[in-house]
Amino acid sequence: MIKAAIYVRVSTTKDSQKDSPEHQISACKNYAEDMGWETGDNIIYEDRESGANITDRQAIQQVVRDAQSGAFQVIIFAALSRFARDIGDSISLKRKMVNALNIRLISIDDHYDSDRDDEMLFSIISSVNQSVSEQISRSSRRGKRESALKGNFTGSRAPYGYHREIRNGLKVLVPDDQQTAVVRIIFQLYTANKMGEKAIVEYLNDKGIPSPKDGIWGITTIQRILQNEAYIGKNRSSKYETKKVYTNVNDTSERKKVLVQRPKSEWRYANKVVTHQAIIDEDTFQLAQALRLERGGGERGGIRQKINIFAGIIKCAHCGASVVSMKSKSKKTDRDGREYRYLICSRRRRQGDAGCNNDFWLPYYPFRDELIDTMSNTLRNITSAEELLEKHKGLIQINQSDLESEMKKLKKRITDNRKCLFELRREKMSGQFHDEEQYNMEKLIYEKEIVQCEKRLAELTEEQRKKSDLTELYEQVMDMLDELLDLDFDSFDEMQLILKKLLSEIKVSRNGDIQVVTTFGLSLHELESD
Repeated sequence: MIKAAIYVRVSTTKDSQKDSPEHQISACKNYAEDMGWETGDNIIYEDRESGANITDRQAIQQVVRDAQSGAFQVIIFAALSRFARDIGDSISLKRKMVNALNIRLISIDDHYDSDRDDEMLFSIISSVNQSVSEQISRSSRRGKRESALKGNFTGSRAPYGYHREIRNGLKVLVPDDQQTAVVRIIFQLYTANKMGEKAIVEYLNDKGIPSPKDGIWGITTIQRILQNEAYIGKNRSSKYETKKVYTNVNDTSERKKVLVQRPKSEWRYANKVVTHQAIIDEDTFQLAQALRLERGGGERGGIRQKINIFAGIIKCAHCGASVVSMKSKSKKTDRDGREYRYLICSRRRRQGDAGCNNDFWLPYYPFRDELIDTMSNTLRNITSAEELLEKHKGLIQINQSDLESEMKKLKKRITDNRKCLFELRREKMSGQFHDEEQYNMEKLIYEKEIVQCEKRLAELTEEQRKKSDLTELYEQVMDMLDELLDLDFDSFDEMQLILKKLLSEIKVSRNGDIQVVTTFGLSLHELESD
């Protein structure tokens, strides 16, 4: 008997009862029964994910895998709009299922049957679906903007210092007594006491005042508070928008949604000048903005200049945070006329002693020049892979276990983030999440973390494979070393890429000890010990 799979999709709680997963499944089962086809719970696919890239959705991936294994011969949809709402995605997936895997595709509402109808009809239906989806999205955004202009607070979470209440049919911000006092202290320390952001972080942490997340304070949190116009009673909206970004010009299915900040000229404010009770007066707030520009040396933002060639490699030995490059506020220069820069634990920089006790400052340029020189000489002294294996066999095996440990941690982070993403989507589906921008922002954070972890896991898997063939690894290291020495420091991206292949990590300790681990899994000190 022919086996028929059923695919249902619901991406929003605002879909009508007609489009509920239960209704879709029932309609598809009835159709299969009328056709004399067999269905089963193991080939019913319920997709509740949303996102720009259809191929990343787990339900779609499972459908393709099961089709390849011969689990079904037909797949039924209540409507092609449930299949995909992007015409490019629809046609690509249709060709994979129908043309490549010989799966019959049925859409009940559209009266489409791939055994009878050609691709032109499929394309027309898909094009209409995409147009309708885009129109609904525009209407939803317009409705949200209008709601904000009327004075509604449309965010999912109230800013620190406020909580949300419904008054006269509007969602408004109401000051929280305890947190209000902290917000005022932050502005007072910054404007009247002339304290910097880091000094304020240390002050709050020393006083044991919990941060908005009930943890320790960091510089980013202070910066956001100092810039948030909600504290002067203004309800600002349309600051961010979601854009579709294509990551591979050769494959348009590889894309993602990113949250980007609109130009200030496009930000919108409620029709009322003041929509809720202010915590900070206008003069104090504007003084804080002027001080931020003055202390920051002018307009903030823009593209950051790449300086730290060890970014992504160098870590704090105490807390594991990245070690970042900072420039001296005194504007002094080194003996070569370069601005003085130093490396410091990023958590220490953001959160002070409460974040990390590693207060060591490492002069950047002398460290960079000396490390590249030492690394080049040390690796050049290795004459063959056989010599390396003979002298360091035990250590190489030990470092393989370190590799496996990191891979295990990455897998756990991927699992944890997927759980968080699932919970976020569940909240949205249950109606607990009303702010589309906030939802997209949090969703992107989890998705970005997953992608980064998966990328690093793939790198470690490849590194593990290469280390099993020490001869191949040795030859690659020697080739990359030649490339490194041919580059100058202006070739930042190329040099950084090579360094990431030559070095596994650099750890900086509070006492100034620096451990540099090569791609062989051995430190430079261990390689030099011969």
